[in-house]
Amino acid sequence: MMSQLKLNVKLKKCEDGGTLLNFCLSNNTDEFIGFDKFCMSFMFPFREDAFVNAALLKNVGSYIELAIKNSDKIEVVYSKADKVAAFYINVKDENERNIGEISSRKLNCFPLPQKIEHLHMTADLSRGFILDIEQEFLTLFENAVETERDFASDVTIFRQSDDGTPLKISMDDLIVKEGYKLSITADRVEIAAADVGGLHNALMSLWQIAALNPHDVSCVEIEDAPRFEWRGQHLDVARQFYSMDEVKRFLNHMALYKMNKFHWHLVDDEAWRVEIKALPVLTKKIAFRGHDQLMEPGFGSTCEADGGFYTQDDMREIVAYAAKRNIEVIPEIDVPGHCYALLKAIPDLVEKEDLSDYKSVQGYHNNCLNPGLPQTYEFMDTVFKEVADIFPSDFIHIGADERPKGSWERSPKIAELMAANGYNSTEQVQTHFLKKVQNIAKKYGKKTGAWEEASEQGDIDKHGYVVSWKGVEAGINAAERGYNMVMAPAQFCYFDIAQSEHFDEPGLTWTGARVSMETTYSYNPIPDDIAPELKSNFKGIQGCLWSENLYDKTIVDHLMFPRLIALSEICWTEIERQNYDNFKYDLKKYHQNMLDGMKINYRRRDFA
Repeated sequence: MMSQLKLNVKLKKCEDGGTLLNFCLSNNTDEFIGFDKFCMSFMFPFREDAFVNAALLKNVGSYIELAIKNSDKIEVVYSKADKVAAFYINVKDENERNIGEISSRKLNCFPLPQKIEHLHMTADLSRGFILDIEQEFLTLFENAVETERDFASDVTIFRQSDDGTPLKISMDDLIVKEGYKLSITADRVEIAAADVGGLHNALMSLWQIAALNPHDVSCVEIEDAPRFEWRGQHLDVARQFYSMDEVKRFLNHMALYKMNKFHWHLVDDEAWRVEIKALPVLTKKIAFRGHDQLMEPGFGSTCEADGGFYTQDDMREIVAYAAKRNIEVIPEIDVPGHCYALLKAIPDLVEKEDLSDYKSVQGYHNNCLNPGLPQTYEFMDTVFKEVADIFPSDFIHIGADERPKGSWERSPKIAELMAANGYNSTEQVQTHFLKKVQNIAKKYGKKTGAWEEASEQGDIDKHGYVVSWKGVEAGINAAERGYNMVMAPAQFCYFDIAQSEHFDEPGLTWTGARVSMETTYSYNPIPDDIAPELKSNFKGIQGCLWSENLYDKTIVDHLMFPRLIALSEICWTEIERQNYDNFKYDLKKYHQNMLDGMKINYRRRDFA
């Protein structure tokens, strides 16, 4: 029946800067179809009094329900909305220039190595390799074989063959951590590194160089090492669930570009994706969304239940898969905010006498854990005990972001806590909570990471790390206060943000400016004028992929590529060697065919 209904939406700009949406639902059958509610996911702020011929029944996050009045149309006025550019003209940039035949690498190797010497000859690596390696490195080569297979490319480089090219792998303690030396000559390939991470990175460079044409491989000498120790990528699996295969594909792409930290955002207001055996109610009640579920549909969910969760065996499998690719998996359990789903699943975590009434920026009412309740810490202990056993990383990320204004203000238990400790603000209550949570993490051998809000009041232990996301200055200020910083400013590193003003460009726009490949490449996290002794506080850079608007997974590649490649280069390559014109030229000339071979649905406009 639903296939016989047609929904038309018209948009009109309002004088106050908002946008008018006009919905017209057409019945293309000969039968009367009656319904009393109109349900949809709606990503933008709206005025609750701005519905014409409809009344707002329910609003939870992005999900809204409207009661239909007797009318042939529905209208919604929403404010502070994204600019809608249905028509546009292309104006030539006065600064546009023809960059001509330029290249800094002259081969397919991304990110750009620190030193390349071209030997001006070629090698045929199409027949595979004769292995000249110690037994301890055989597993490393087998991991490379598995990684290559999962690239889903037509090219096969990593295989043993009696008539192949000799491949020697050895250890060299003088090479820096994760660095390597790679020598490709006409009759031999040699790799040296000080650790397994460096050997992995060398094999990824070798694969890229050979993948362009295994029969005609440029002979080179490469000496390489990373600019930053932290080269991260975040994935939000709470707003949209990603299958095991989808997560593995994501990790494989990270590995190819020498990214080494996977920030796994596993829980949020919308869902809980982590199996906790002591608390089966979590995955039973809030891993799925739908009209017959405890959690309302949203972010593209329909009336059918959708979602999922990762068993502990699943998560261990992901950890092992990532480790083979030199990637550390860091789980995030986001508290005290972003807990709407959790509080619905376990009502005992809600103080019944708490009269606080607040709303998060994402539209969720009363979504914070209560630091005044003893059971809050019992819950955290139960969760961290199992999470710590699953993930070998030194870190658990504890969120600590976006606690809504008004939270805890009318809670009797919070009032008691404040009086007992001499606190005079809810910010001090959050500090109290986060310090106790960090102590629980320490109990299980873990340090903590958090979003930048945790550094504002000194909430986070300086032995952990802080991810700066709101802007550049906040991260610099936190580094100056002695925090270990991972820089991920949304204006440069959020890959769910649209890449241009084009009407058909997928992505969100709340950051104001768009985040193009060039924008990402232009980012330098360490200011030129910062004190030299503070530079070591900048541990690296992280990209973030939030999934609110990714109900259609076919756009994930479009959002990630080639921005992920640009990110990898600013993470890896020293600033003096970075050049966007060279990067873009090399990307099209040397790398595009490889992306096609890997069946990556990258953003085509970046290769025009």
